[in-house]
Amino acid sequence: MRARTRQSDRARFFFPLLLSIALFTLYWFLDKNPRIIPKLGDLHDVFGKNLDFLRFVAWIPLIFLIVRAFDTFIFSVITGRRRGAPVPQLLRDLVSIVLYFVLFGSIISAIFKFNITGLLTGSAILAAIVGLALQDTLGNLFAGISLHLEDSFGVGDVVRSGDFIGTIEAVTWRATRIRTFNNSIAILPNSQLARDRIEVFPKHNLNARVLPISIDYHVPPAAAIDVLTQAASHIDGVAHDAPCIARIGSFGDSGITYEIKYFTRDYAARDRVDAAIRRAVWYALRRNQISIPFPVRSFQPYTPPAAQHELDRQTILGQLKDIELLSPLSELEHQTIADAAGVHFFGKGEAVIRRGAAGDSMFVIAKGSVSIRVPDVEATNGTKEVAQLQEGAVFGEMALLTGEVRTADVVALTDVTAIEIDKHALQPIMIDHPDLADQLSHKVAERRDNLASALAESDKDEELTIRSRIRAYFGL
Repeated sequence: MRARTRQSDRARFFFPLLLSIALFTLYWFLDKNPRIIPKLGDLHDVFGKNLDFLRFVAWIPLIFLIVRAFDTFIFSVITGRRRGAPVPQLLRDLVSIVLYFVLFGSIISAIFKFNITGLLTGSAILAAIVGLALQDTLGNLFAGISLHLEDSFGVGDVVRSGDFIGTIEAVTWRATRIRTFNNSIAILPNSQLARDRIEVFPKHNLNARVLPISIDYHVPPAAAIDVLTQAASHIDGVAHDAPCIARIGSFGDSGITYEIKYFTRDYAARDRVDAAIRRAVWYALRRNQISIPFPVRSFQPYTPPAAQHELDRQTILGQLKDIELLSPLSELEHQTIADAAGVHFFGKGEAVIRRGAAGDSMFVIAKGSVSIRVPDVEATNGTKEVAQLQEGAVFGEMALLTGEVRTADVVALTDVTAIEIDKHALQPIMIDHPDLADQLSHKVAERRDNLASALAESDKDEELTIRSRIRAYFGL
């Protein structure tokens, strides 16, 4: 593709140069040998005794070569490098047209001894008539030039003008073409853009977006703000260069309207980012038992349908019995933990736990699958996947037993239903049966041995360390 472009650029210069050389050579030959012209048949009728017309024709490709060389050197080499961005095509076309008029006028005046000034003066009335007839067209032309000189916007920027908002695809002599967010094309006259108020969202710029979310009045604002901020901060398309914040926007009839303010470098994707944030907020509010308010202007009894993610007690108990880590527990102790366990569900792409976060619980995957990711500076997104866990798998057990911070990110690959077992569910059992600490530490050491393939001697040391940390954490 690049080779074709280079060949095309060379042809723009070499073809006019070769044609001009050929015509000037013919002119020089005929000028030095005037007796040959009558013998050339039809050429005698064209040139007659005067070769001025041939000399004018020879200048035409040379003028094209001069204008093209000037355009490339000034706008592509000098101005383009200083600006760091391409010069608008409208400005380049205008300069080229002016140069063509000047050069052709000079050549005609020099070769044919024609007074161009007199012609321009005599045609002033005609120019005024044409100007009045093309008033709108000329207005659009000069408005487009003005917009380019002010560098108001460029191709790829998102603009809002009146009822139209979309991405600029092209700016022509007459109008600016905008592709709206509905994928339709809006063609706005340049004169209208110059008159109207224009809001520009430049590409690669940190453009802010405010998304309203209504939450029940009974939820403390501090808790709601924290949940909304965490839900929106990790959405794909939300820029990390500026903080994502949540704040109270207003007090509505049914609830408090919060505003999530985020920044994005791709404003054209705002609808997709808004939808992803709303989805993440729904899951986050549901996990934290925060309700989205219903209208309170009229009374209407409502019974929510049974959610497909909900698990009954028998299902939770069956899942816990299959966990090897909890195999030392008795039937009664399994039932106690099942009664205290919580059930949460996460949307695809959502972080279940984050590396470095404090925690005192572990999770059992009841439905779906998750990805375990650790930091990697060589990876494109800064992390790499080390494992995928399916239904029945356990993660986060060290936080439950020792209270240590999370060591990896766990991200949902599908919609995930997870059973959470926290310290409060396990602590009464540990206090009643202190010897469980020894059995659990042995199970954890075996689990780490299978994952890391460590030596037997180091396993014994690690088991003793884990046992002491479990006893200290539960106060045994």
